[in-house]
Amino acid sequence: MKIFTVATQEEGYYSTLKQTALKNGFTLKPLGWNKPWKGLAWKIDLYLEELKKCKKREPIICVDGYDVVVIGDSKEVYSKFLETGCPVLFSGQRYFPNQKWIQRISDQLMSNNKTYNIGDINEHLDYSRPCMGLLIGYAENLTTLFERLQEIEREEKIGNDQILLNIFYLNHPDQIKVDTECQIFQNLWRTRGGVYGKITTKDKKCEVEVYGGVNKSSKRVRNKKYKTIPCFLHGPFNLDMGMLLSEIDITAPKLDIMKGIHYWKYSVNYYIKRAIPFFIR
Repeated sequence: MKIFTVATQEEGYYSTLKQTALKNGFTLKPLGWNKPWKGLAWKIDLYLEELKKCKKREPIICVDGYDVVVIGDSKEVYSKFLETGCPVLFSGQRYFPNQKWIQRISDQLMSNNKTYNIGDINEHLDYSRPCMGLLIGYAENLTTLFERLQEIEREEKIGNDQILLNIFYLNHPDQIKVDTECQIFQNLWRTRGGVYGKITTKDKKCEVEVYGGVNKSSKRVRNKKYKTIPCFLHGPFNLDMGMLLSEIDITAPKLDIMKGIHYWKYSVNYYIKRAIPFFIR
């Protein structure tokens, strides 16, 4: 089973993604390697180029390159995907679950819409927002979807793959299925602060727990609310997953603090520049 990821160089958790993908029976295909970074919307172009080489009914997983770790084997993922009956399934994520006012602003900005946003769809569910950082689908269905996102980018020049997906989702909610109970995918949220947010099951507000026996091979992460056993972990917003990964006996690289500062500088600047004209228009 193939995993596509966009990564221009080895940094963050890329080495861990590579190791855990191989261990769990996946073939990892990095896209854009050694090329200059061309922005978040570029990811869609690279995915499409590779998807068009695949068989139409081949299931393909697309993940972010620097903040994803594989914790379940390929047969388990394939079986769970077939059970969903969905041609495309996105991981579900939460924005600022403990700060509702920030969450509302974030939902508006990330939806490019002040009156109706992704937080309004299935608002009673925690993991209701589709995430471009973790998804699975048949090659032909992903190709069709990503071509639609390309069209939106050409028309609106958003420059952000996640916002492009959210815009499409608002207009076609019936065409996007979200893993709202974390059956396959688990997006994580920080439980501690710092330059990098951190997460550990030792904190009460942690959304996951360690599940399994004493043997290293049997330790897994389980979602506390739904009691599901996801196969992928995603630490968006530059999350430091080191403590959590050590609890399931995965050795994670030490993150470069300067990369963290650069990330926040880039990320915060991007959203400030986008937010000012968005909220005053």
